[in-house]
Amino acid sequence: MTVYVALLRGVNVGGRGKVDMRELKKHVEALGCSDVSTYINSGNVIFRDRRAASTLTRELEKTLGRRVAVRSLAQIQALCARIPDDFGNDKEQKTDIGFVLDGSRDLVWHALRKDLAPREGPAWDVEVTARNVNTVRKLREKMEAL
Repeated sequence: MTVYVALLRGVNVGGRGKVDMRELKKHVEALGCSDVSTYINSGNVIFRDRRAASTLTRELEKTLGRRVAVRSLAQIQALCARIPDDFGNDKEQKTDIGFVLDGSRDLVWHALRKDLAPREGPAWDVEVTARNVNTVRKLREKMEAL
């Protein structure tokens, strides 16, 4: 079985898109996925399943009524290997990952905070669900431990 992460778009952002993580876990389990767990309150669900990512994406979007990016452990590992080790998300720098919703492409955005306006971030040219690099690295760790 393949280890996946489903990354929901627009969950619990600025008081909008409220999703209870316990309910989210139940929905994913009801689809037949195993070893389901969530990570932080922003719509990250780790699980095992035999189906293809494209099939899981369609089923999750239909069940949850929102856009979802599904990535395998191998895809997350390859993504993390592309990101320089010194890129982080801290008081000095900001690094975001945009998971493209229509496909398996992932975008990396990095800037020094001193060069940014308050709350400035990436302007993606495609529809994505974004996570900071620290979250992505933690998701990789949790997926590898499954």
